[in-house]
Amino acid sequence: MKGVVVMKQYHVLIVDDEVHSIRGVQAGVNWDKFNISNVYTAHNLTSAQEVFLNNQVDLLLCDIEMPKGSGFDLLKWVRENYPDTEAIFLTCHSDFSYAKQALQLKSLNYLLKPVDYEELEEVIEEALEKIKKDQEVKNVEESYLELKKNHGEVLRQRFWLDLIQQVIPSDANEIAEHLEKHHVSYFESTTFLPVLFNVLRWKKEFTVHEEKVKLAALQKVMSEVISNNGINADVINLDTGYVLVIIPFLSPVDLNELTNKLDQYISQFSQNHSCDLCCYLGNRVGIQDVMSMVHKLIELDSNNVTISNQTILYKNEKKGLSSYPQFPSTEWANLMKSGQKEKFLDQLNNYFERWKTLDYITGQSLHLFYQDFLQQIFYVLQVKGIQANQVFSQNLLTEKPVKVLKSLCSLQDWIIFIVEVTMNQLHLPQEKGSVVDVVKQYIQNHLGEQRLTREDIANYVYLNPDYLTRIFKKQTGLSLSDYLQQQRIEYAKNLLVETSLPVSEVALAAGYSNFSYFSTIFKKSTELNPMEFRRLSLSTKKS
Repeated sequence: MKGVVVMKQYHVLIVDDEVHSIRGVQAGVNWDKFNISNVYTAHNLTSAQEVFLNNQVDLLLCDIEMPKGSGFDLLKWVRENYPDTEAIFLTCHSDFSYAKQALQLKSLNYLLKPVDYEELEEVIEEALEKIKKDQEVKNVEESYLELKKNHGEVLRQRFWLDLIQQVIPSDANEIAEHLEKHHVSYFESTTFLPVLFNVLRWKKEFTVHEEKVKLAALQKVMSEVISNNGINADVINLDTGYVLVIIPFLSPVDLNELTNKLDQYISQFSQNHSCDLCCYLGNRVGIQDVMSMVHKLIELDSNNVTISNQTILYKNEKKGLSSYPQFPSTEWANLMKSGQKEKFLDQLNNYFERWKTLDYITGQSLHLFYQDFLQQIFYVLQVKGIQANQVFSQNLLTEKPVKVLKSLCSLQDWIIFIVEVTMNQLHLPQEKGSVVDVVKQYIQNHLGEQRLTREDIANYVYLNPDYLTRIFKKQTGLSLSDYLQQQRIEYAKNLLVETSLPVSEVALAAGYSNFSYFSTIFKKSTELNPMEFRRLSLSTKKS
């Protein structure tokens, strides 16, 4: 509840080998007034240790002379394992050497038996006050250290970002000056190992914001991994989909062990977050070469179009020119023109399977193939007298290819989709096409969106809205808008029968913000208003 201050609950342990002494202290002290919630008891050192191991103990009241271990033995063990616990000795002996030992073990006080309970309460109050103040000081110190640590991390991350983005020149004197400016220091002999992470694809459909949240989760996971393994490293989000880890080293590193650990983390993250990702492990370099090595890892990622969910080590090897296997352009063009879709798709799949077996495949080779293949598509459309913009949506060549050109498998799926769309337009098949099925599923998944338009649906499958409307009506007998309205009404009918939602909420769930309009459309479709339809359906169901 707001404004209510929750008081700390304290826990006390009384240790004495004489049962009547423990009962006397239990009964003689008014524990409630100190906010003490638990008073534990023990009769020897071993049982007292068990209490500590299983419970929190803020204050220890302990006899000195006991069989099987004295109170001094117990407090020495407590100081080694539970340094925040305060202690008060209760003893029959006024020997100075005892008092001296108690002080050396940082006992708060030393009271003689028989104990005056009022005096004991005063000492307990003093002990609890000290515990409270010590905790406050500790909290302040921890907050300061955390703030200092976070501030230091921010400064280091800013330094590395500036270095990698070439705000800081890769010059030893310039770097030294900026290290001092950012309050960052490393030994001259320190080398740095850059490790780059990149999500190749998300297996589920996420918004831009959701993808950013997922990348932040990757950065957080890597920060925790680094921290849990006792590695002093910086984890940086490069704002381009990359998460970079920079590990400083003063001694040799076991690359095999590090690679195995990274593979484990990649596998776990990919499963938990429905994605494919890769980790790129650079070479250990001096600080002036970190920027160059990071850019080499980014280039390595851009050319990785076949490997996912594992760690790739950077090797300084000279590669050949980017190219792709030659495809039979004349034969493929003839297959498209003649409408032999299945034969053409078989050839395409075989072509990609052969391509995957090559040793050297680059991202650039995918771009080259994609451009040349589109040229082939446009040539066939032109021969048939069809304009490309009559078939494809405006963002076909800009939005989707950015993602599909990151993987040979994704490119294969995308090319097959384009061929399906093109040949459907060229030959207008009578059977249900895969594009229409995709559109139907998309509509089913977005029925509740009130502003769902024909353009939204067409853009989802990267088709011209007029073209999509034509093939949709050809294959279903309904226009897109009529089909959307039909599905919304069917969904509303189901909600009216299967749920007890108010009719206004049913209208919203089915994508209608105007209740009056929903009722009019519903009655036109069913000859009943929503309430009449519900009553009749429920009555029929019961009978």
